Order: sequence, then C-alpha cells, then structure tokens
Amino acid sequence: MSGESAIPQNHPIAVAKTDASHKARADSVSLMETDDYVCIEPSTPLFKAIQVMKQDEGGCAIVCAANRSVVGIFTERDLLTKVVGQAVDETAPVSNWMSPVVATLTPDATIGDAVAIMNDKGYRNIPLVKDGKLVGSISVFDVIRYLAESYPKTTMNLPPNPNQVMDSTDGG
Repeated sequence: MSGESAIPQNHPIAVAKTDASHKARADSVSLMETDDYVCIEPSTPLFKAIQVMKQDEGGCAIVCAANRSVVGIFTERDLLTKVVGQAVDETAPVSNWMSPVVATLTPDATIGDAVAIMNDKGYRNIPLVKDGKLVGSISVFDVIRYLAESYPKTTMNLPPNPNQVMDSTDGG
C-alpha cells in the first residue's frame, strides 16, 4: 500500500451534543465528591506514600507543605515510571519522585474546565485549591461517576456512532 492509509484522515466523528452535555460542562466541580483525597508531606518516606496512595481511588497522594499549600503530587504514573524496576531507597522522601503540580483548580471551576485540563495535559487527578490551600481533589473517576449519576438517561442511551473508525487495531 505504499504508505497510504486505507482510512480517510478527515473522517467525521459524531458526538451527541445534548442540552444535558452542555449543562454538565457548566456544572461546578464542587457538585462532585471532592473530599476523597489523601495529603502527605514532602518528607513522607516513599514506602509510606505508596501505602497511603492505595487509599485513594484516583491513585494519587497530594503532597502538601505544613500550611496545606500544594507542592506536588505522587501518582501511579510516577510510581511506574520513576520507582518500579529501579534501585530506590524506600525510606527516602517522596519529594524525590513526586511531580510538581502544574495545574490546580478552584472549587468554583466547572467540570468543563476540569475535563479540558485532564484531556490537554493527560492528568487523571487535579487538586482543588482555595486561597492557596488544598481543599479537595477530583479525579477522572469522579467526573465519570458524576455524569453517570446526574445524567443516567442521557449517558446510557446515547446511540452508537456508526461512522466511527478506530485509528488502530490495538485492543481489538
């Protein structure tokens, strides 16, 4: 096939844009459960951070200074890419492996804002900060749960997209 794709590159993908989906984007993140997070200090030993992280459904531990200002986040992705398979001192501080937080939201942000950051940056967890202090956290699972519970008829009854063409055969 001389390097040409058999799939048209500009194939349309139909996405149901309903009144409910527009409303959901404008809903405040504070409507979701935001108090199910774990917070640890930068000096927390790695082994303890991993134990604590297991308690969070989103698979992360938010790293905070003593004044509850967010200084980083330790996620499953950090564990897999920076710790697993490496010779590490499990008693060393988690700050050696955490990712510095580059995006936070306020409780006044919208679900649309959260989804945009998650999509653009590849994040699965976003700390919520008010007046410089950690007040909550949302995960991609929180967004999915909120949408499924708030709009069950809309989310469960979307028609299939007959024109959808997958970019690859992976997972098929």
